[in-house]
Amino acid sequence: MKCKKCGAEIPAGYVYCSVCGNEVQLVPDYNLLDEDVLGSIIKGEAKTEGVSFGSRKKKRVNGFIWGGICVVLLSAVLTLFFVFREIQERHRNTYDYQYQTAEEHFLAGNFADAVLYYKQSLEFKPKDRKARERLLEIYLETEEDQAAVLVLQEFISENKKDKKSIQKLIDLYDKNKEYSKILSLCEEVKSVDTLEMFADYMVDQPKFSNISGTYSTPLTIELSSAKGYDIFYTTDGKDPVSDGTPYKEGIALEEGTTVIKAAARNEKGIYSEAVEAEYVIRYEPPKMPSVTPAGGVYAEPQMITIHVPSGCTAYYTWDGSEPTKGSFRYTGPLEMMPGNQVLSVALINSIGLKSSIYRVNYIYMP
Repeated sequence: MKCKKCGAEIPAGYVYCSVCGNEVQLVPDYNLLDEDVLGSIIKGEAKTEGVSFGSRKKKRVNGFIWGGICVVLLSAVLTLFFVFREIQERHRNTYDYQYQTAEEHFLAGNFADAVLYYKQSLEFKPKDRKARERLLEIYLETEEDQAAVLVLQEFISENKKDKKSIQKLIDLYDKNKEYSKILSLCEEVKSVDTLEMFADYMVDQPKFSNISGTYSTPLTIELSSAKGYDIFYTTDGKDPVSDGTPYKEGIALEEGTTVIKAAARNEKGIYSEAVEAEYVIRYEPPKMPSVTPAGGVYAEPQMITIHVPSGCTAYYTWDGSEPTKGSFRYTGPLEMMPGNQVLSVALINSIGLKSSIYRVNYIYMP
């Protein structure tokens, strides 16, 4: 840099001229041409900024308009979406929708989904027969026996004469050998119309050859079944179904009291109800025999008759001794012997018990 006053060279960093002492001017000089050029540039930039600001303002307004339109459209779309969903949801929450959807799955063989929708349809109509019959059909097809039983029990509870449902329930019980449940079902729906449906499961009780009572003679009880079923019996008071002895021949009763319990069993293994009879065997000697004519004096010939009850045999003597099985056996009327005679008579029954002795004195004087 040179000093403007004296023209001397001023070293870098000096602020005063070392020759004349003039202060160094730090701001460089410029000419008018540079100033004009600079002014033109400033005005041009200002004009450009004005144009840019106007464009940005216009674009901002347009952006607000389009933004509003987008918001309105989005709101409309969302509103339509939620309205559609509400309508669809209301439609789903109807019996018709659930049942129709279940039918579609059923026909397509999608039983699991069909069961779900049939059950949902029943939430709207719990007693709907169509949906329950479809469920029953599926349960039977898929061998869900317990579920099928529950449906059939509902049907029968609603109508005791529903033969179709009764037969299906019988078949299910029979399949699983639940014969006691079949008999319970019979009691539940018992009527003239349905009784024949249980014929194969109703086992008649055995028959006894003798009724309950007291007997004084040996007794053998015969048991029989009208349809030839097996018979089981006990004589000790136990249950013939669980503890019975197979019946093969007559049951000889001993003296005393005997209770016979018996039950019949068919080819399905179903037992009848147990039946029982009580027998008292009390062996008693025969009553004293009666003889005619009465004792006394006779001048005309007489025939003596001893009256012998069934099951007994009469024995007699003429010498006053006690009759035994070794004495004379009575077989027919006796001729009265002349003189003074004592006829002694005793009865002996089939088990050997002997009656008291009947004695009569005849005096026959021809």
